[in-house]
Amino acid sequence: MGAALVSIIIPTYNRAHLLGAAIRSAQSQTYPATQIIIIDDGSTDDTRAVVAAFDGVEYYYQPNQGQAAARNAGLRHCRGEFMASLDSDDVWDPDFLASSISQLQKHRLDFVFLNWNATNGSNGFVRFFALPGKKRRFCTRAEGEWWLLDAAQTRRLFVETCPAPSSSLVIRSSALQGQWNEEMHIADDWCLILDMVLSRGCRSAFTMQPHWLKHVHDHNIYDGRDELIVIQELGFHDEKQLAQRYQSRLSLLERGIFRRRMAQHYFSFAYISWKRAAPLRTVAQHLAAAFWLAPIDVGRSTVSGAMSYLKKRLAAPNQ
Repeated sequence: MGAALVSIIIPTYNRAHLLGAAIRSAQSQTYPATQIIIIDDGSTDDTRAVVAAFDGVEYYYQPNQGQAAARNAGLRHCRGEFMASLDSDDVWDPDFLASSISQLQKHRLDFVFLNWNATNGSNGFVRFFALPGKKRRFCTRAEGEWWLLDAAQTRRLFVETCPAPSSSLVIRSSALQGQWNEEMHIADDWCLILDMVLSRGCRSAFTMQPHWLKHVHDHNIYDGRDELIVIQELGFHDEKQLAQRYQSRLSLLERGIFRRRMAQHYFSFAYISWKRAAPLRTVAQHLAAAFWLAPIDVGRSTVSGAMSYLKKRLAAPNQ
């Protein structure tokens, strides 16, 4: 019996200068059975010529519709027992798929996600698991470099945050509950996983050992962009839609997690706006929204921020 097929979707838009490295990383996998699908989302550069230089890949063109629509176009061509989506500016290590499929098959998991290094020096989701209590909650069952999550842990983790951008994920195709949400500006990958973990018990695994490289640049939809724009698109738009989408599926505790996270978005927007000397009315409106959503949490953040500011002023030399 041969190796299970993995379908790899590579959506791309005007990244001819980076796309070749992504395709090479997919073709250089030590895992032997892959289907590589390139979805050209309306590129006006040399994307078609770049793809033509590679044998053994499928190429499909569509008018520009955004990353979620491009991934969904690729999904319609997938034949694999497993599915992965590699962004066209990212690069997998050669063992990315072999390591992933080994865990998926051995433990009959629904999906896995692997950590990464970024060209700006950051180290994936290590920062999240360094927060108080996170390792104790989620890092309870180890196998080598992998941490295995039961269904309850998987659900709680993805309600709290999205540690798994698309390039980090390998998913059992039968576990999918739909497709990428094309109404999302940034969080289409998060929505895809929440659809799964809130519909059925999903078991997963992750490794904090980096297995791929993320390129951070001005055209990322999240990393490298202006903080206020990210808050508006991810927090004020996407997460509001997610809260509405899952309202009936969330417990009271989970709704509180969504509410506190939204409050943090409003608080962060107010704080950054204040630092940038925005109109006081803008700062006050967002701060008031934060307090309304989570008065205790925001009150603590405000006091902590004020104390930090005062300490810096007192430690500064007299002018």
